[in-house]
Amino acid sequence: MANKWLRVKQLKCSFRIQFRRSCSSQPKSFKSIPGLSSIPVLGSLHHFLPVIGTIGIQKNFFNMLGVLHEKYGSIVKMEGILARANMVILYKPEHFDQVYRAEDTNPLRPGFDSLVYYRTVLRKSTYNGVYGLTTAQDEKWRHFRTKVNPALLKPKLVKLYAPALDEIAKEMVDRLIKLNGKGDYLQKNLDLEMTKWALESIALVGLGNRLGCMEDNLKQDHPGRQLIQCARDMMELAYKLEFFPSLWQKYSTKNFKKLVKTYDLQWDVSKMYIDEAKRQINERGHDIPEEDKSILEKLLSIDENVALMMANEMLMAGIDTVAFSTTGVLYHLAINPEVQKKAREEARSAEPQKRYIRACIKESLRIYPVIPANLRRTGKDHIVAGYHIPKGIDVIAPNEFLSKLDKYYPRAKEFIPERWLVEKTHPLYYGNAHPMITLPFGFGIRSCIGRRIAEMEIETFLRKFLDKVEVGWEGPPIEVETKVMNLFVKPYRFKFKSI
Repeated sequence: MANKWLRVKQLKCSFRIQFRRSCSSQPKSFKSIPGLSSIPVLGSLHHFLPVIGTIGIQKNFFNMLGVLHEKYGSIVKMEGILARANMVILYKPEHFDQVYRAEDTNPLRPGFDSLVYYRTVLRKSTYNGVYGLTTAQDEKWRHFRTKVNPALLKPKLVKLYAPALDEIAKEMVDRLIKLNGKGDYLQKNLDLEMTKWALESIALVGLGNRLGCMEDNLKQDHPGRQLIQCARDMMELAYKLEFFPSLWQKYSTKNFKKLVKTYDLQWDVSKMYIDEAKRQINERGHDIPEEDKSILEKLLSIDENVALMMANEMLMAGIDTVAFSTTGVLYHLAINPEVQKKAREEARSAEPQKRYIRACIKESLRIYPVIPANLRRTGKDHIVAGYHIPKGIDVIAPNEFLSKLDKYYPRAKEFIPERWLVEKTHPLYYGNAHPMITLPFGFGIRSCIGRRIAEMEIETFLRKFLDKVEVGWEGPPIEVETKVMNLFVKPYRFKFKSI
């Protein structure tokens, strides 16, 4: 009994000592976080200038993150460039895991300031207070997401759209075979062709209609072609306005005027397609099973403004992203013929669950994600790694950079789909890595709502492609540049062979 009392007394004493120590060790200030020095107005921008900058111009975000990590370590501060918020890059997954999970009840993920201004100020009357998943925050975002979740996240989506997506994928594969014989056309334009297929697919899922994007000699003024160009121009112009010096927030610069025209055109064209889909729904009548309705039709019965905005965002954000991801898988299959052979065998098998093909998709997204990093803006104060991170700071999770480190994935730069299939005891098992390392579709309640649709489209295409085409790559390794999202640098040196 005396020994037990003595043990309790020792534990209490130890707790009091530890408590005093934790109280006396004040967190270090945000200002003391290692990182790039700052100057008025420009913030840290001068570090990225050619010749004189300590970081210089980097082709992609992955390279830039590598330089910063080598110079400053596992936590790096970048003070706001022009009007943007201050940033902190956290290279340890347990650190950004701590912040992201603490923020997940009300996660703030800022998008393009130019798009927010366009929707909430310039065209406020058009959007009627409904700003979609890309620009809304707080309760407006939560209200919108709650309404659209049931229509986009049900597993029955796969069953409903599989036959029609199969047909679109078959057409695309036939088109690639035909275009492969036209000189160097695909070397220069594979991205355009893949984007046509992605738009045709997402329009079918979102609107229930085909757009005719994969026709030969598609003219520049074809509405589908205009949507593709709008998506590209939006990324290019937003990249210039948001990440480089610009006075668009003071007055309308040339690039800002171009961007507004692009936003206007994207809205007008997508609304034209949406109105046509609504007309066909009304003519047909609504007396069909709920599971057979398109996403647009399901949302129209809930809230017409939400339906219009969600369909618009699907036609805006669901095309370049899927095209890039699919091209990434094709590249990895091309340079790994044994993997390609194994995937083809599965594609031709009667097994309905294409586990190996899905593993190929996951592994490709680990190496070449669409977005190289995730972001949260802090809604409250945090203490991370002994530093104070105040409210209003953009916390960056460098997922692509971390996903290519051997400390998290053995042979991390190699394309090994098996790591997603092996047993837990196997050294390659993906689950040995921290779960926050690879997040190609984001994290938590703000993760990508289109994930299931995107994976369905890519898998459907790959099954059709592998059955009819052998793909190779002739030339140096493919390169990536970052302009908000990752992009492959042309030319595309694929070799497609009909089999």
